[in-house]
Amino acid sequence: MKILDRYNTAIHATSLKSESDTTWSDADVLGAAGLAAQHEALGIALARMLAGGGRSDVVQIMTSEVYERSFRIKARITHIQAGDIAKAVLAWYSHGTCQPCGGTGFARIKDTPSLGDECKHCGGTGRIPFDQQFRHEHRELAQWLHDQIGATQARAGRLAMEKIAPLLDF
Repeated sequence: MKILDRYNTAIHATSLKSESDTTWSDADVLGAAGLAAQHEALGIALARMLAGGGRSDVVQIMTSEVYERSFRIKARITHIQAGDIAKAVLAWYSHGTCQPCGGTGFARIKDTPSLGDECKHCGGTGRIPFDQQFRHEHRELAQWLHDQIGATQARAGRLAMEKIAPLLDF
């Protein structure tokens, strides 16, 4: 996802001057991302949020997707519950680091720079367990949305590259 990494710096640019000798100028990357957002709105909204932008677009899109998905799998949830699931998945995605081990996956030994055995809270993953954050009846929707986050960012990056690709010499 190199283009999404490049998008992160382009969004904070102080000048959008186009450079004719490259296709990776800030203006090119932002334009490609804008075109990709027509088809992968969530992926580009996530990239914008991760670059320091707001969460409201992401939460709104994720809520709509969870609510629509609930009809397909015949899960009975309200729009408010869909929003709660979306916010919880986004919170885990953004701040799901295991607090007792600080995300290292190993127990901390007090007053030493050394790490101990595998963390008992996270099982050595460095993340808090995802499934435990959700009620049993909402886990399928939450897991689906979690999977969508990675997939949509990959698709958005690919689409943005396709928008730039005609300008590249292969």
